Amino acid sequence: MSVRVLVVDDVADIRRLIGAIIAAHDQGWSVAGEASNGQEAIAAARRLDPDLVLLDLSMPVMDGLEALPGLRTSVPDATVVMLTGFPTDAARDAALAAGADGYLEKDALVTTLIQRLQAIIDDLDGTPGERS
Repeated sequence: MSVRVLVVDDVADIRRLIGAIIAAHDQGWSVAGEASNGQEAIAAARRLDPDLVLLDLSMPVMDGLEALPGLRTSVPDATVVMLTGFPTDAARDAALAAGADGYLEKDALVTTLIQRLQAIIDDLDGTPGERS
């Protein structure tokens, strides 16, 4: 299965880390593009049509919650997973209520990113890019 991922985070090192994890995953996943804020994410999503968007919750210019409606309009079939370095139940609930398909803490990225993303995709009963 081919999964094209848009990585959105204001920290370049986090974007590179996620890209390296995805590149090391030998299942057809690839980074289609990157963005450093919500405005860039919406523009990149329109241009790249990713299957999966990894969206940082807290960013300058436009945060993940503000960007989520624009992403849903731009790529309605994409799976959108919110990422955060400051996990709280309220933030998770807000992200899911706003339309995120999943919510991951950044501290889990190195060891479990692909497994946790696959579980979110499986729970949606489909593959990224094929939203029902």
